[in-house]
Amino acid sequence: MNEKWRELHEILKKEVVPALGCTGPTAVSYVAAEAATAVGGTPIKVEVKVDRHIGTKNSDVGIPGTTVVGLKMAAALGALAGDAAAGLEVLHNVTPEDEKRALEFAKSGNVIIDVDLETDILGLFMDCTVTTDKGVGRAVVVKTHTGLVYREANGVVQVDKPYDRRASMNETHDAMAHYGVKDFYEFATGIPLEEIAFLKEAVTMNKTIAQTIFDGTAKGAGFAVSMMKRADNNMIRKAKALTSAGAEARMEGFSLPVMSCATSGNVGLTASLPLISMAEDLNASEEQLLRALAMSFLMTICVKNRIGRVSSMCACVTAASQGVAAGASMLLGGDLACIDRAINNTVVNIFGVVCDGARLACALKLSSAIGIAIECAMMAKDDVMTPADQGIVGSDADDTLNFMGDFAQHGMAGSDLALCKALYKKNEGKE
Repeated sequence: MNEKWRELHEILKKEVVPALGCTGPTAVSYVAAEAATAVGGTPIKVEVKVDRHIGTKNSDVGIPGTTVVGLKMAAALGALAGDAAAGLEVLHNVTPEDEKRALEFAKSGNVIIDVDLETDILGLFMDCTVTTDKGVGRAVVVKTHTGLVYREANGVVQVDKPYDRRASMNETHDAMAHYGVKDFYEFATGIPLEEIAFLKEAVTMNKTIAQTIFDGTAKGAGFAVSMMKRADNNMIRKAKALTSAGAEARMEGFSLPVMSCATSGNVGLTASLPLISMAEDLNASEEQLLRALAMSFLMTICVKNRIGRVSSMCACVTAASQGVAAGASMLLGGDLACIDRAINNTVVNIFGVVCDGARLACALKLSSAIGIAIECAMMAKDDVMTPADQGIVGSDADDTLNFMGDFAQHGMAGSDLALCKALYKKNEGKE
């Protein structure tokens, strides 16, 4: 394996990992668990300062192990019953008794969520202090949902990684920033199959949670069931229904893990389930599916790197759709040029779609996006393409994605802050 492929393989292994529950509230549970674990004992008070995205866009989503939503509940569960060592699966050991204790704790007035609505910094940040009967623990997480940079117990520092909150949001220094569409295609089509065999787990895990909607184990909102009733063996409609099902079960808080991508479970579902559905309809081989998934995940990670890991734009719509466009092109027999056309076709349809928070309706957003992506891949296979250098479209897919990324991080910063403030005001009094 050459050095380029080795690095892309490492990125894929690092960014495609299991996650239990929506990663927004899960991140709050994680930082609370880190702070509580640092000092030990029984939590008495939990205080968490969070960035505007975590604080305003995660109040409507289910939390595994509980029927209650909200960041206070997430923080209480993390402090009382979280397994910090499990990362994004921090709540995997939660019991009904834990839920009861956490609910009482969350309602006690001793769990405080402080949302930072003043800074113009766009990106993930959490600073949690947990007071227990054994003292005070503190943990700080930046950039990624489990990006622990500081932890202490009773003034004794346990973890201390130098960081600058603003600088940490600069993704241009990350390894992924140096790669483009051609690199991902060469990797996905050339890497020895055994090196991406771990992606089989994504197929099993993500399809399993989607199936809970169709067998009635998870309730959801009814979107996927309605879509599937009207699928009529149409490949695009079936892919949309399956993808919606996965998101509905996850947003409900169903206690099954999903294979996330770039620290987002919904992004992982969106980047994979449409291709899993297509592969079945096309009678594609396991190898064809795994290579398409590798392309999709890498492409998705790339776009999240461009728009920002925590972005003003909806990552399921604007990032995972590009992964699906690329992966679908491969399943349809398309080459690199076809993928380039498919991405440019897709971008003009989804550009600028904002993230207004995690909830059941995310299923509608992401299903619409993947419907667009698959159709755009089909058009690309027919040599149909959006004219280059018109509007937001660049000379090739990489140019287009760079434009979108720059606009997401800089052009939409003001509107994103305004949206977060409006959501905060709308949600006051919910918890």
